[in-house]
Amino acid sequence: MKLLFICTGNTCRSPMAEALAKVILGPEFDVGSAGMSAWEGAPASDYAIKVMEDRGIDLASHCARQVTEELLREADWVIPMTEGHEIRLCAQYPEYVKKIRRLGNWGLSGQDILDPYGGSLQIYQSSADEIEKMIYDLKNKLDNLA
Repeated sequence: MKLLFICTGNTCRSPMAEALAKVILGPEFDVGSAGMSAWEGAPASDYAIKVMEDRGIDLASHCARQVTEELLREADWVIPMTEGHEIRLCAQYPEYVKKIRRLGNWGLSGQDILDPYGGSLQIYQSSADEIEKMIYDLKNKLDNLA
């Protein structure tokens, strides 16, 4: 199964989600990420790298990429970080509406993952904690779909 996590710049939230999902979901999942307004090739933010490093995950080689129609077509699930991303993706790519589902909607929280960009290390840690919890919710739902 192929999952694509989406945020704004593909330097904070979606790379952390991608990295955490690879660990939590395991090798049977093909996991990637992209950004709605990404600068192609930009590295992950320093704090995102640090927060993942503290969890034993290497994010230093991450390169941002822009959302494309091809990425959406290839994904089984497109998982944006916020309702705003979800609405925008559904509007721009109506043919993929059935496979676009915000991360917070895989569990009971329904919440958005707020952008930590420009925030403190503690804000990034909190963001990673929220993402990790929601990835476990995602795992439970995907296990039930199988």
